[in-house]
Amino acid sequence: MYLITNAVKNLARNKGRNILLAAVTLAIIIGSVVALTIYSASARVIDNIRLDIGSRVTIQQDIINMLRSGGVEGLTANVEHIPINDFIRFADSDYLSNTVLNADVIHLVSENLINIQNNTNQDIPFRLLGTSEPGEDLSDIIIEGRMFDSLNEVIIDDELARLNNISIGDTIELETSFALISEFTGIEMDDKFFELTVVGIYSADLYEQSLFAFTDIFTSFDTIAAMGWESNFGLTMSVEYFLRNPDYLELFENEVRAKGLPDTYIVSINQAVFDRVSSPMLSMKSAVMTFSIVILALGAIVLALISFLVVRERKYEVGVLRAMGMERGKVAFGILTEAVIITILCLVIGLGVGGAVAQPIANNLLENRVVAAETRAEELGQNIGGSVVVFGGQMQMEHSIGYTPESEITVGLSTDVIFQIIVITLGLAALSGIVGVAVITRYEPLKILRERS
Repeated sequence: MYLITNAVKNLARNKGRNILLAAVTLAIIIGSVVALTIYSASARVIDNIRLDIGSRVTIQQDIINMLRSGGVEGLTANVEHIPINDFIRFADSDYLSNTVLNADVIHLVSENLINIQNNTNQDIPFRLLGTSEPGEDLSDIIIEGRMFDSLNEVIIDDELARLNNISIGDTIELETSFALISEFTGIEMDDKFFELTVVGIYSADLYEQSLFAFTDIFTSFDTIAAMGWESNFGLTMSVEYFLRNPDYLELFENEVRAKGLPDTYIVSINQAVFDRVSSPMLSMKSAVMTFSIVILALGAIVLALISFLVVRERKYEVGVLRAMGMERGKVAFGILTEAVIITILCLVIGLGVGGAVAQPIANNLLENRVVAAETRAEELGQNIGGSVVVFGGQMQMEHSIGYTPESEITVGLSTDVIFQIIVITLGLAALSGIVGVAVITRYEPLKILRERS
């Protein structure tokens, strides 16, 4: 008990040196708290993005590599169309949590509908979009009526409704026109006739198209599939398979290959979306990790140097204690106790200060990286992604339309971070104390007193 009491008194006796030691220790702890809390929060957000986007898998024809390897002729020869039922069969997997089926038809004409025209007075073609799960974005743009929920029900553009004097409950007719693509590809395709009931009208002003200009008419996937398609020829298939775990991607691909998926199709996540959404977080995570390594390395060096100088100045005090008969271990224990007390006080203050400043620092870091990511995306032309229509079907290339970099982060002291800070704090106390012990135990008490005189 005497050693601890004496250690506390020594802190007061050597204020100047201990304040300097505490300042360095406090700076290291605050920097570590800020870095680790931001790093932990960034990692958590990246994991959530990975679970969201990294779990969304699409199956699509690898048009890009086909063009690179064989050009247009090779593409013409190698394009394969698979039955719609295969996309549905692929959904029967233990690796999946959900599947959203989408099928669009773009080769459409109508004998009794007036087309909307663009700025050059050209007719804007119709596009029928079918989905098994209409999202909130679609519900939010409906200004009259309701969402489709039965076979052959649709929602249409308010401008199309105005031009054709269409009201809720009216019927519209659309017919496919595959003559040109059948002539080009040599694949015979019977035209389909759709008789559709309007149950909702959406606002064109609230609806943002991604790339091509169409007059979009929304319906259920079953409405399109019910027309009887031998394959996905003539359709734009965009099916999203949601994995239970992103790590199941390879297992799921092996399964669908075994079920007959051709080699010309690829099974992948939308890497462009993942990169765009997560890039600011990844950049910030990397930056704070580098900062934490630098501050710990430099801080440890500075702390060791100061501890060495501080204890060296106390050689005479140590010599007196040793001459009075105090054992070397007890002297070392007293110095370690002083280091621990200083470090614990710095820990309490550092957790409070670091936790308070971490959020505004994180916001500022993230804001700068979001701006940088958006600028880089514009330079690379990522905002012009989209799709390529190929022989009546469509290959949806990787793009990041509609996705923005993650721009919000909530930083807080978690249990893991507090534990890590405590470990760092104990390490600093040990470093400071061990350096002191190493210095004072090098000398015998008589030698210390003789050098003092």
